[in-house]
Amino acid sequence: MMAMKTEIMSGAFAWRRIHSLMGLWLIIYLIEHLIVNSQATLWLGDDGIGFVRLVNLLEALPYLQVIEIVFIGVPFLLHGIWGVKRIFTSKRNIHSRDGSSPSLGYERNRAYSWQRLTSWILLIGVLGHVAQMRFLLAPKEVRTDTEIWYTVPLKEDPGLGAVAKRLNITLEPQGDEILAKAKSPGKAFLMMVRETFKSPFWCILYTVFVLAASFHAFNGFWTSLITWGVLLSYRAQRAFLPICWTGVGLLAFLGLAAIWGSYWINLRN
Repeated sequence: MMAMKTEIMSGAFAWRRIHSLMGLWLIIYLIEHLIVNSQATLWLGDDGIGFVRLVNLLEALPYLQVIEIVFIGVPFLLHGIWGVKRIFTSKRNIHSRDGSSPSLGYERNRAYSWQRLTSWILLIGVLGHVAQMRFLLAPKEVRTDTEIWYTVPLKEDPGLGAVAKRLNITLEPQGDEILAKAKSPGKAFLMMVRETFKSPFWCILYTVFVLAASFHAFNGFWTSLITWGVLLSYRAQRAFLPICWTGVGLLAFLGLAAIWGSYWINLRN
């Protein structure tokens, strides 16, 4: 009986460590991802050239699909498996109940509950984001005998023509839509991002997604430092909280800049 119990505990211990390591790696990826996307906005008046250059660089990597699967897809899968298990087995204890379980309205209990809630948001949000941006709306590569074009369908708006002219993008009417043709994937992805965030609906939805991801990332980072024995004392844990909240704020700023700035500020006219 003791051996069986030890084996079960060792399996849970290993999964917690894998979950924590994959979470740390995904925080690094999230920072990189939001830095790239924010370049569509942060340098106002440059038509997202920083975004275009970074996307062109990433899209030129050899074996890109393999890299995305191994270094992004697999960590998400491993982190998500244990995360889903935690979602269904953990219990929130911040609300008053019938007395059969404790009601603890402390700061870290609330953070624990928000971590579980944001897990649901991210589970749905990541799947939807990948489906939308990497499959449904992603630019298509079109090859001719002499050229390679990257195309993305758009809807007409008052500033589209001016933006396309500045970026040297060709616009071709296609029924109710307009097909944008660019010589580089970065410009095509920029137009896709601009098209998505013309809609207040998508802006609001992605705002919730980014805020959830920012909190989940750095609250999880704080917890992982305890898990790995970096923050052992209560004093050290409290002292590190402002650093984590600063990280939440910086990530949220980068994400919200990409959402609300790419069209509404930098690429509208």
